[in-house]
Amino acid sequence: MKFQAIARVIGQKNRFRTICGSTVRVIRLNNAATTPPFVETCSAVNRFLKTYGALHRGAGPNANKTVNEVNQSVRIIRSFVNASKDQSVLFTQNTSEAINLLARLFRLNKKDVILTSSVEHTSNNLPWRYNTPAKIVSVHSFPDGSLDLRDFEKKAIRFRKKLRIVAITGASNQTGYIPNIPKISKITHQNNGLLFIDAAQLAPHRPINMKRDGIDALAFSGHKLYAPFGTGVLVLPQKLLDSVPVNPGGGSIDMISTHGIIWSAPAVRHQTGTWNATGIIALGASCRIIRKIGWKKIMKHERQLLNYTLQQLQKIPEVTLYVSPEKYLLENRVATIPFNLKGFHHAKLSAILDHEYGIETRAGTICNHQLVRKWFQVSNKTQKEIEKKIRKKNRLASYGIVRISIGLHNSFSDMRKLIRAIKKVNQNGSALKYKPDPLDETFVPDQRQVPSFHDAK
Repeated sequence: MKFQAIARVIGQKNRFRTICGSTVRVIRLNNAATTPPFVETCSAVNRFLKTYGALHRGAGPNANKTVNEVNQSVRIIRSFVNASKDQSVLFTQNTSEAINLLARLFRLNKKDVILTSSVEHTSNNLPWRYNTPAKIVSVHSFPDGSLDLRDFEKKAIRFRKKLRIVAITGASNQTGYIPNIPKISKITHQNNGLLFIDAAQLAPHRPINMKRDGIDALAFSGHKLYAPFGTGVLVLPQKLLDSVPVNPGGGSIDMISTHGIIWSAPAVRHQTGTWNATGIIALGASCRIIRKIGWKKIMKHERQLLNYTLQQLQKIPEVTLYVSPEKYLLENRVATIPFNLKGFHHAKLSAILDHEYGIETRAGTICNHQLVRKWFQVSNKTQKEIEKKIRKKNRLASYGIVRISIGLHNSFSDMRKLIRAIKKVNQNGSALKYKPDPLDETFVPDQRQVPSFHDAK
């Protein structure tokens, strides 16, 4: 098996000297949190910076070129998700900020209903709860992280007179589950609602077609799309913008005087201050690169790595997989695997893989507390005891899992080294002694040393 990486990213050959004394190549398997930038994306940014000028804030050769290049990137981003003509694009810092902005732009009241689910990332949960007075209704989900579409339809029909928004993840950061978006869209629109998709995990792994699938609003982030330059994207209906901006500031008005305020055009007034031009250029470049590689090639590559990893993990009796491999094989899921190793606290296992093997993962409930609690069958009494400890800053008291998340830059070599490391930890334990760090929800070696990085020759 080869399964070589199909894209070049910055730091692909970075090597790490572990505190055990060995030198290993860094294996990046925390892509659901942040992806490394494409080499071509950084090159595009560097070219852009040579003539970087004032964006919408002046005139001159550099300013004109900056405006033209940013406008071109915006067109690429719009095309990447196939937004319709009656949808606008706003840029934020990340997906969380985009959802918070959208929630306030809807200007909901207490009688309005928002349908969401119990498997949402907290970024698609808290903004609706704390930025609107609307009633939040949760759709039932199954232990494998999938949505109960029958329950969804029943609740959509039940609340159809008050239903305003359906807010659903496009791909789970925990289980890789991708819901049937066209079906959800159809049910949503039949019951007078608008469909919002949190596409933070969907955008790097699957093509998005807002127009075809009936997606009314959508958000995603550059830092999960191989363009970590501080840019989030919010695509939304233009009609929501014909109002006073919720974040007024520079660029949102044409005139202010003692006679009042003349707001800028709807598509402009909500994009206040100086835009993150560099982030937009980077995101546009990454969208272009992904299209150049081709979705079929990307999905095939990630599927091969996913299948191999699941097959190998299954062979280790002490490994618990919280989503059965059959679900990944039979369903359309992105390459994200939650697991644990018997006898090891999830945070300690992640720390061992980090400090002793140079493998990046993530551990915890990972912004999906309700689903992980379901996996551990935590009673209300136990939950209260855990929460009491967490309030006292012991975050390690919580249940949790280790998550592997695969990107298109990963290779068969990466996955083979992961499996070897897990097997070695299972057989021999850790090579070092670790002490808990409850506040940061991790474990650290007793002998702390500063690791060194260098490129492989």
